[in-house]
Amino acid sequence: MNAIEFSQQKELKEVITEHIKTSAIYCFGRHATAYSSSRKIYPDKELQKEHSHLYLLVFVQETKDNAVSDITDKVKAKTQGTLTATVLIHHVQSLKDLCQDQQFFFWQIMQNAELLFQDINKPPYLNISETPKRNLKSTSHYIAWRRNNIVTIWGWVYNDDDASSSDEVKMSALHQIVEQICLSLIRVFVGYTPNHFALEYLFNLCEYFTTITADFFPRQTREDKAIFKLLKQQPNTLRFSKTNDVDYLYYQVVEERCKNFKNQAEILIQKEINRQNQVENEAEK
Repeated sequence: MNAIEFSQQKELKEVITEHIKTSAIYCFGRHATAYSSSRKIYPDKELQKEHSHLYLLVFVQETKDNAVSDITDKVKAKTQGTLTATVLIHHVQSLKDLCQDQQFFFWQIMQNAELLFQDINKPPYLNISETPKRNLKSTSHYIAWRRNNIVTIWGWVYNDDDASSSDEVKMSALHQIVEQICLSLIRVFVGYTPNHFALEYLFNLCEYFTTITADFFPRQTREDKAIFKLLKQQPNTLRFSKTNDVDYLYYQVVEERCKNFKNQAEILIQKEINRQNQVENEAEK
């Protein structure tokens, strides 16, 4: 990962530390894409620009409602869209009592990521006596619980012959199923358990290590965005929905994508669990 430019570091630090009392900011990933920006005065000449999406771990000394969303929006606005970010926010106190996987995830970042800011008086501190390791047994249990949730929700909606669920209810069920799959992917591949659950946020986290969410749910064209908007609706929208509010043709597309995503993700997750078990077994020999 290329180091973030000094001016961008300054902007990021200002946005975050001015919004919330911050202990440290780490950048642990970056996706950069080039794009052309046309000029109005000289339309025949285009400016080549670069957009970067950053993955930031932020340790804080206080909690604030909607801090993740607010900081994400402010980073984009402050940099005029040249930077966007997936922000992981955790209170420094949470470092005192972590499961092994979460401990491993934080330790890796604190050891290897780019440190953008640190409060010298109150830096984050991971109190460990030895290098953390993945707990594959715990991860397998976590995946089993998520899989059970998925099977249960799918059965309620699609396998009950006596039920006539509306498209709105089915869409909410699909949202929950995709969320559970994303949580499984994130836990298996990086050992992290999120504390923020907006679907776009989870998709961005998945895209740190795989393209599966972008492959099945692209968000580039107008139609892609309309389909994703339908999927990412929170289940609480059922409070206000009317019968068949959902565009039926779009629903069919979303349903098919979710089914294929579910099947492919299960294969991907199992392969990664098998790979990690093999690595662990070889290390013990």
